Amino acid sequence: MGGNMGVNYEKIGLKCGIEIHQQLDTEHKLFCSCRARLSPLKPDTEIVRKLRAVAGELGEIDIAALSEFLRGREFVYKAYPEETCLVESDEEPPHLLNPESLDVALTIASLLNCEIPEEIHMMRKTVLDGSNTSGFQRTAIVGMNGKLRTSFGGVGVTNLCIEEESAQILGGDGNRVIYGLDRLGIPLVEIGTSPDIRSPEQAKEVAEKLGMIVRSTGKAKRGIGTIRQDINVSISGGARIEIKGAQELRMIPKFVENEALRQMNLLEIKKDLKKMKFKPVKPRVVHVSHIFKSSKSKVTKGKKTYAVLIPDFAGFLKRKLTTQTLGNEIANYVKVRSELKGIIHSDEDLEKYELSKEFETLRKRMKAGKGDTLIIAVGEEAYVKRTMDVVCKRINLLAKGVPEEVRRALETGDTEYMRPLPGAARLYPETDIPPIKISDKKLRDVRKSLPELIEEREKKERKEIKKKAEISDEIIDQIVKMKRKGIFDKLIKSGYDPKTVSSVLTSTLRYLEKKEKVNISKLKDSHFFKTFQALEKGRISKEAVPEVLKNFAEHPEDRIGKIIGKLGIKTLTEKELKGVVRKTIKENKNLLKDPRGKEILLGLVMKKVRGRIDARKVMEFLKKELK
Repeated sequence: MGGNMGVNYEKIGLKCGIEIHQQLDTEHKLFCSCRARLSPLKPDTEIVRKLRAVAGELGEIDIAALSEFLRGREFVYKAYPEETCLVESDEEPPHLLNPESLDVALTIASLLNCEIPEEIHMMRKTVLDGSNTSGFQRTAIVGMNGKLRTSFGGVGVTNLCIEEESAQILGGDGNRVIYGLDRLGIPLVEIGTSPDIRSPEQAKEVAEKLGMIVRSTGKAKRGIGTIRQDINVSISGGARIEIKGAQELRMIPKFVENEALRQMNLLEIKKDLKKMKFKPVKPRVVHVSHIFKSSKSKVTKGKKTYAVLIPDFAGFLKRKLTTQTLGNEIANYVKVRSELKGIIHSDEDLEKYELSKEFETLRKRMKAGKGDTLIIAVGEEAYVKRTMDVVCKRINLLAKGVPEEVRRALETGDTEYMRPLPGAARLYPETDIPPIKISDKKLRDVRKSLPELIEEREKKERKEIKKKAEISDEIIDQIVKMKRKGIFDKLIKSGYDPKTVSSVLTSTLRYLEKKEKVNISKLKDSHFFKTFQALEKGRISKEAVPEVLKNFAEHPEDRIGKIIGKLGIKTLTEKELKGVVRKTIKENKNLLKDPRGKEILLGLVMKKVRGRIDARKVMEFLKKELK
């Protein structure tokens, strides 16, 4: 099942739901009056903790929480002067819910046509990776059963929650993990959709729309890490897989495609194992250090090596699931679920480990047939036994198909195993925060002051520009997306040419930002006016505009006269231009016979006069002189 070209997503029963987490740009955190931001200051305190799993309200310990607890890690928390208090360090109960963030959440719920509960109840969600000092995250449902319109059809919004952001991971070594407490408690809205999404492209559109609706409130934080998308994907016969932490919108279709493909290939493997009447494997771990101790390989040299035989499994570990093989998938599972960093198996290219000879010997010693798979691991016997147990459990699961799990999004568009899918046992009521009544008056006030959606505003802006200027739809789109309509309108009103204005506000600014790394947010309306006045009066040419704007961005207080002097871009008179053109022709007479001579001469002249006169004028003069 190679690439995803031509996959019929309807036929394979693709179901997908999106969950977005967006930080809110409020003054204070969710449960205290600390500043809701990543601190610009250095931490001033350090707290060290260990966490353990406890039973939830239903008397069960959550499977995901237990798997974290069993890793036995130690957590170090850095606290900051203005962004941390006793609430973040879990030494004091939370204060009342921040009313500003509740208003934003109610606004978003109304924009999504959600039903809003009469009372908001805080819940605790067990979190044992150390990202919350309390061992749980506080969360509350603010809206349910909403609806989102997309160009592919309607998508249900199951829930809209307000919750606290987790602590930020700063690093770690061995069993210690270091977190920053400045991020902990920043208000966050979480919006989850029903599994109504039926194609990778629709998944991207849904995430885009949800982001746009939250940003329309004017209260969404911007920048890397302030929004995260989780994607739930399943196909017929497969299972729900939650993909965590897709940062970039453009990658969402790739994650959905790859997960659908991974499940298709796992179901294919299940089918083949059934045909073969594959029997569940019991790990029989054999000590084989004597075979590997004198090998050239750094992996096994002088180390304890153990092996396990998987009957009738040859070839399966090199089967492609996505860009990754089943072997990669299981090796990654081992990394997360056991103390060892990996395994080596007979389906791999053993030359790269310099272990071909040893594996041949191993095959004879363990009486392995051609159709059997051999797996080795290196380390303490107890660790290796646990690892081989994990490997065999995962291989046995292949006969069942696709196991439910949480996977981490990778930059490549692939994913890797993270942990089991959490169950309902991880949620229980928060007893430190009283329920909040939502009165009819409160709802009426929220609904009366709903913001205009960015989408609607942009539609209007496009129409307005179209009436005023004859420029392409693509350029109009860029002016609107870059939020340049205000200055565009002002410059057009002052009589400047719409084509030149639109070109400067789109391609010139994009060039300065991307190629020249200029901070274009420093450019004010006055800078554009001064530049266009100088252009109209002939003090600068079109070619000089990027340099002038770059200078204004770097030195906003400079006068235009000073910039022109500093850059040496005083415009040439026609007489001076004539002189430069004649001199260039005289110095390069050999080019007159060259078929490309004209182009080369134009380049040479432009080099001397760039930014001081319009390129069209240069071409006119050059043509005349060559005649």
